[in-house]
Amino acid sequence: MERIRPAVSYVLVTAASALGLWAAFSLPHRAPAPPQRNVVIAKPQPVVEPQKPQQRPQVDVVFVLDTTGSMSSLLSGAKKKIWELARFIAQGQPAPDLRVGLVAYRDVGDEYVTKFFDLTDDIDGVYQNLTSFVAGGGGDTPEHVAKALHEAVYRSNWSNGKNALKLVYLVGDAPPHTDYQDGFDYRAIAKEAQRRGIRINTVRCGSDEDTRTNFTEIASLGGGDFSTIDQSGGMNDVRTPYDEELAKLNRALTDTAIPWGDADRRSSIRKKAETNLAAPAETQAARAGFFGLAATRGRAAAVSEGDLLDDVANNKVQLERVAPSALPEPMQAMNAEEKSRYIEGKRKAREEVLNQINSVAAKRDAYIKSSAAPAKSGFDGRVRETMKKQAADVGLMY
Repeated sequence: MERIRPAVSYVLVTAASALGLWAAFSLPHRAPAPPQRNVVIAKPQPVVEPQKPQQRPQVDVVFVLDTTGSMSSLLSGAKKKIWELARFIAQGQPAPDLRVGLVAYRDVGDEYVTKFFDLTDDIDGVYQNLTSFVAGGGGDTPEHVAKALHEAVYRSNWSNGKNALKLVYLVGDAPPHTDYQDGFDYRAIAKEAQRRGIRINTVRCGSDEDTRTNFTEIASLGGGDFSTIDQSGGMNDVRTPYDEELAKLNRALTDTAIPWGDADRRSSIRKKAETNLAAPAETQAARAGFFGLAATRGRAAAVSEGDLLDDVANNKVQLERVAPSALPEPMQAMNAEEKSRYIEGKRKAREEVLNQINSVAAKRDAYIKSSAAPAKSGFDGRVRETMKKQAADVGLMY
């Protein structure tokens, strides 16, 4: 055993030395630590989401109008006031987008029971359709109110979204039929309207008590307001010294339009323009004021739809992609440069006319304000008052 110990010691020392050499060459070497420096670590910056453009409030209004013989005066007044009402609605803050629909109604056995025109932002078209309404028929007291309401609530292409104000104005002088077995129930329709976020406001013309009872019930079930106006409509027919000048500017504005599309569409645009230019001076003045206001809010239009200048400016169409056959005749033979010059000339002319319109319209507004207060008891006054009240639901102020 004594001989073995030195040998074992030698082996252990040798093994330890070998292990040390292996570790020296095999293990990774750490580089010497660099000298300390003051290092500034940047704080992470918060991610800023790009702001989405604020969506404009949407106002959808469907007028449901009794067009039987006793409603002649109301219809005449509505035709004169439609542009004034459109301009009033457009004055909301923030600036809303407006669409209007129409339902005319009479009764079974008349020339028609209902006429339906869907919601549209083509107010020129709305005016044209409204002018086609002529009072006639009737004779017995009840009318087919329920079918008219059904058309307005179920057929209209209502906007979606929380910032959409959806209103029906039922205007008539007779109660609804309750004896027809055709499935149209005005109570069920009014309840469904409210469930869909559509308010039904009712306006009784005249003094029939059954109409008061039924129209009050419809407004209550439909989440709207009931009001009474004179049989004539009760609208102030205010004429001003500025109407004729604005009517001339309205014509000049229309002359800056460039109708485009197929032949039928261009013809339709021209017919709507002719209808508006045949209106009384005070109605044309209100129309000019409507487009003047629109220009201050980002849309310099001359007609409600189908205007090449407006559509190019709003990127709805690219000029170079419009087929020559879809252009008005003066432009069909033009080259690209000539087309651009033509459109630019129209744009400058329109800008000048719109500036003149806004200047004269301000004088007209001041004259009306100083000479006669709006008749709150008339049809247009009732529309204004309920609009102010109910628009607040979507953050729209008047």
